[in-house]
Amino acid sequence: MKSRILASILVVACALSPARGATTPFTLTLEAVENPIKADSDVKVDITLRNSSNHAIDVGLGLAEMDCALGVRDSQNRIPPETEFARKSKGHAYFSNETVFTLQPGETLPKEMLVISKFYDVSRPGKYTIQVSRAVPKELGGGTVKSNAITITITD
Repeated sequence: MKSRILASILVVACALSPARGATTPFTLTLEAVENPIKADSDVKVDITLRNSSNHAIDVGLGLAEMDCALGVRDSQNRIPPETEFARKSKGHAYFSNETVFTLQPGETLPKEMLVISKFYDVSRPGKYTIQVSRAVPKELGGGTVKSNAITITITD
């Protein structure tokens, strides 16, 4: 009987504990540069990448717009229209003079600014939710890391 109880406790403990490898090697945090924003202004966000692992990692710092996938939704959960720049830049290679940083546990890369209005028409007044994601290199476990979602308000 004791062995059944002990086995049950172990099963529950394993089910409740985080899965191995579930921790991502880095986190992404978004902050609005300005909020609310006038309709005729650029919508900008700062992205911070932090080493959340327990070991040093090498991370490239290039163009945030090329390193991150951008998700933008209006208050009706619709994707705003893409800009001409976004349409033209799809599928084109870019050349980078990317700098590689070695981040110790808990260290962050310098903030990078991403101009959302360069890619999406967010000029209509209202609320927009923004989130970015970045691929995790295979040598760090693969997958994707998503940032926090932030809401910005566009005013007349």
